[in-house]
Formats: sequence, C-alpha cells, structure tokens
Amino acid sequence: MTAAAGARWRRRQPVCCEVAVRSSSDSATSSEHRIGARVRVTAPLKVYHVPRVPEVDLTGMEGVLKQYVGLWKDKTISANLPYKVEFLIEVQGRSSPVKFSAHLRDDEFEYLD
Repeated sequence: MTAAAGARWRRRQPVCCEVAVRSSSDSATSSEHRIGARVRVTAPLKVYHVPRVPEVDLTGMEGVLKQYVGLWKDKTISANLPYKVEFLIEVQGRSSPVKFSAHLRDDEFEYLD
C-alpha cells in the first residue's frame, strides 16, 4: 500500500464546534412578553377555524397570552404572527365554552393587566 492510498483510508476525526453567542436583546425580548397576561383584541379580525362556528369576529374579545413563538431554541425567528392567544367562546348547543387559540401580531391586541 502506498502512502497516498493509506492517507485515503485514514480515519477522520469528528469536528466539534460550539459557539456560545447570546445577545442582550434576546433576554430583553423574552422578558417583554408577558405570558399569562389578559389581552383584548383591538384590530378587526375574523377567524374560521373554530369548531361548530362558521366565523368568529375577534374584535373586542379578551383572551390569555399563552406563548411567544418568535423564539425557537433561544434563536429569534421571523414569525409573522408570533403571539399565541387563547380564547373561550360560548357555542349554542354546548354546556361548556369552546376553547380555541389564534396567532396575532403585537399591534393587534392590548394588555389589560
């Protein structure tokens, strides 16, 4: 076996690169989002995904901010509708209210707390 052939068959060592980068803006944005806060929808919005209801107008409805989806694995992602808000609505023919969620932008709701 020649030296060139031996170099081809050499085992390759795995390369492990770790980078620890955390900007101060990441921690600031996560503290700005008040998960669990009561919010009211201020923009004229309609959703069509609520079971047994053909159309729901969210304008003026109050809900609870459940999740901020603009961060994924501690990285900022470009979510178009980053706030997940949970609502309860009374549906005719049901004894309990129907729970559903909608994704909103930050200019489509206001904090009540």
